Amino acid sequence: LLRDKFREFSRDTGGLGQERVDAANAAAAALIAGGHPERAAVAQWQAGLNEAWAELLELVATRAQELAAAHDLQRFRRDARQVLEHLRDKGRQVPEELGRDLRAAEGLERQHRAFEHDVQALSTQVSQVQEAAGRLAAAYAGPRAEELRAQERLVSAAWAELRGRCQRRRRLLGDTVEQFRFLRATRDLRLWMDGMNLQLEARERPR
Repeated sequence: LLRDKFREFSRDTGGLGQERVDAANAAAAALIAGGHPERAAVAQWQAGLNEAWAELLELVATRAQELAAAHDLQRFRRDARQVLEHLRDKGRQVPEELGRDLRAAEGLERQHRAFEHDVQALSTQVSQVQEAAGRLAAAYAGPRAEELRAQERLVSAAWAELRGRCQRRRRLLGDTVEQFRFLRATRDLRLWMDGMNLQLEARERPR
């Protein structure tokens, strides 16, 4: 809000002020060109006016840069906080259940693939926070730069933790699915072997 108000102030100041300065310069030039007896004083006054106007424009530009930097800093803090909350919230959503049978385990595995796809979409936000932290930290020094780096480290650590949880769950689900598939294959093989034994026993034994 403050930045928007200053933009309006800067625009009004630059527009109206430039018109008035141009008018004053035109009047001074006319007096000097017309051979006014005080033309030396007019020229001195004109130079002072233009110098004061240039200083005012420089002050406005400096203030605009300060407000832009403050805006970028506030936006970084907000974005870093929101991304950190998203990462931690996603981390809490990683379940422990592995399924009690093959069908359940395969269903959980599919759900986890979709979950990881959603998690991967956060990588862009994490990268933006990391890039902004590096850019802003280079523009500041001392405690503020350290604050920026500390916030970036929190986000990076939460991102690494979330990815680690996802990888561990993917591995556990994969192991669980393979185990259930092995047990099913073993069961089917035992049933087949039992069937073969029954067929052998049903045949007439040689006399």
